[in-house]
Amino acid sequence: MMALFGKGKSKGLPAAALAIALSSAIGCAATKEVELHKAITNGTSASQKQTIENTISNWFGGVSISVADNVFSSASSITIERKAKVDSRGLPVEGRHDNPVYSFTLLSDGKQCLLRNDQTGELAKLENVKCYPNHD
Repeated sequence: MMALFGKGKSKGLPAAALAIALSSAIGCAATKEVELHKAITNGTSASQKQTIENTISNWFGGVSISVADNVFSSASSITIERKAKVDSRGLPVEGRHDNPVYSFTLLSDGKQCLLRNDQTGELAKLENVKCYPNHD
């Protein structure tokens, strides 16, 4: 080490070149991509369901979201849409609705469960949700 940073003449790498080389190596290690796989759950508890609803709600600015009690128990993806406004007979106001449909996919890296917003590609870690690879 003294040869690189000592006061005498050095035949080693200059400090700046060494710093660049080290930061490049560290950057590569830190950005190693983790492989994600579609996942399902073995049933969803009330708290896990709430975590999923809260995560989706956050993507929509806090709008209340409801998902099925068995969400992600048989499929890796779900779709949701805004309820259509209905009249007193239960029919959509002004005919058919054209509310957009949003999709979300449950993924796992083998250690944790993540929810992907399929519209934006954004991922959110689901802290208390247990999931398993979906082999469909």
